[in-house]
Amino acid sequence: MPPFAPTALATALHDDNPVSLLDLVQQRLRTVLGPRYTVILAASGDNASHYHLAIQHSQSGLSLEDNGAIGPGFAERLLALGEQVKAMLESQTFARMGSDDPTRPLVWLSDRADSEGA
Repeated sequence: MPPFAPTALATALHDDNPVSLLDLVQQRLRTVLGPRYTVILAASGDNASHYHLAIQHSQSGLSLEDNGAIGPGFAERLLALGEQVKAMLESQTFARMGSDDPTRPLVWLSDRADSEGA
């Protein structure tokens, strides 16, 4: 299933104002991440050509920020990033990092293809 209904995405992409596309992406990120996350997605630049994303995890207080150009594939990239953040923050590895266990991991080492962690 595509991240958006094809007509909604096509309409937003061809809109003169990409803010409607950002609204769709923000709404979808909120749905994917759930109530424990705060998602803020805003546009900036000439003709709203760039985005700024902030995702905050309410339980841990950790946040992630990203920015870049609004262009082909950016919506799918942001949704994948949101899923990766959720998988990491809700993993057993992350839970162990905050524990007093002397064998707990101290850092998270992962590439983009591996959102399960170490």
